[in-house]
Amino acid sequence: MMELVDSGIDGLNIMLGGGIPAGSSVLILGSYGAGKTTLGMHFTYAGLKRGERVAYFSLEERKESIIKASKQYGMDLEPFLEKNLIMMNPGAIEFVEMLKLKENFKRSIEEENVSRVVIDSISIMMMAADSDVLKRNIIMNLSESLKDLNVTSLLIAETDVGQPYTSREKFAEFVVDGVISMQHIYNDRNGEESSLVRILKMRFMNHDRKARPYTIGDKGIQIMAKSDIFIS
Repeated sequence: MMELVDSGIDGLNIMLGGGIPAGSSVLILGSYGAGKTTLGMHFTYAGLKRGERVAYFSLEERKESIIKASKQYGMDLEPFLEKNLIMMNPGAIEFVEMLKLKENFKRSIEEENVSRVVIDSISIMMMAADSDVLKRNIIMNLSESLKDLNVTSLLIAETDVGQPYTSREKFAEFVVDGVISMQHIYNDRNGEESSLVRILKMRFMNHDRKARPYTIGDKGIQIMAKSDIFIS
């Protein structure tokens, strides 16, 4: 029987058909403010509560900012720091240099003996790569390293507002096991805003194909997995 990993969000687990297949790499797509980092917090916190070790690479926000936000959502990560939570703030160029040889990245993860990895975000990493060839090489090295290590990972990526189903670089979608899109829809006529999540791809799972509404509140992300969304 396939081992499934708790995403940290009940509604997302329902949409997935139980959870994320263990050892999978999942791309989280969304524009600014969609809740991608918050989803990463849910995933991280779920693992920590189970006694797992988690590596969180934040290439954009300072770890102090992520810790502060986690407390606001009732997922305080601070007590786990330097215990089961390894938070790193590498510079984008430094991270690209490490990924030029996949053994460098593998070694950094193997030494920590983690079962979950979050990289926030690969878009910053790709911006630091100075050619399409290098971009393809580092994303392939990252993907292969995560598979070799058999860790379950979330790779967070920015999208353009009008293209919610592809990352800006359009490379990562083809090497990951799963793709989840988080999208804000703005209605300029009435000023209303809707948020929806859609699982575009998840290998080995008979997942929900529909877009489902979600909210972000004081408990983080809540997905209405049984509700349809209607956009006026």
